[in-house]
Amino acid sequence: MRTLGVLFTAAALAATLAGCATRRDVVTIDTRLSEIEMRESEERRRREDFAKAREANEAAIRQMAASLRAQMDELRDELRVLRGRVEEIEYAQKQARGGGAEAGGGTTPREDRLQRLEESSQQLAQRVGRLEEHLKLDSPAAAAAKPESRIRPESAAVPSEQELYSRAKQFFDQGNMPQARRSFEELLQRYPRSDNADNAQFWIAETFFREKAYEKAILEYQKVIEKYPKGNKVPAALLKQGHAFLALGDKVNSRLLFEEVIRKHPNTAEARTAAEKLKEIR
Repeated sequence: MRTLGVLFTAAALAATLAGCATRRDVVTIDTRLSEIEMRESEERRRREDFAKAREANEAAIRQMAASLRAQMDELRDELRVLRGRVEEIEYAQKQARGGGAEAGGGTTPREDRLQRLEESSQQLAQRVGRLEEHLKLDSPAAAAAKPESRIRPESAAVPSEQELYSRAKQFFDQGNMPQARRSFEELLQRYPRSDNADNAQFWIAETFFREKAYEKAILEYQKVIEKYPKGNKVPAALLKQGHAFLALGDKVNSRLLFEEVIRKHPNTAEARTAAEKLKEIR
């Protein structure tokens, strides 16, 4: 009886230790995921702050450009007025010419005033020319037409779900990871209930993995596991998370994930690959 009691106690202790180990394993993976998510959140916050600062700078530049355009309009108006006055003076001078005062040589006060006006007119014209060259402004008619030229007509035909997926996969196969990622994200945005949604999410994670952005890849693989738990990409997502942790030098979490693939998805190609990787890292 005493022997049986000792064996029972030992078995109970072993079960308790096994349960603790399992809980520790879960805590280890969750902790690493939380750390990665926190860093990703901080990086996203910095990007948002940078975007806000850029928008503020662009708004200030637009305001400055508008102010310069207003000044140029004022200069143009002033220049037109001066030119009109010059023309009036020239006409009056032609009518008054022919007297003895002009014949005696020298210049009249009217001619001096005319010369000063002409010089002022030339200076204003130069100022307007410099401003126009600096801002690269065209004529008023062309400037009014510019905003319209920047407007790109949207395509009337919205690409289908399969077209988007095929296009994104083509970019991926060509090695264009950023464009492939944008295309897969567009598919998820336009067709969130698509049959290809879990595949698209998996390939988004793969683009980060191919770029060696392993922490971002881990988070994107986690979306496959959480959002599409019954999809066919879950075993692959778990396996690739293990590879990503291994690439980061975290053998503990890598081993736990490979073991989870074998335990939850036996008799799969992913399970066989996970078993091989476990032999390598043990």
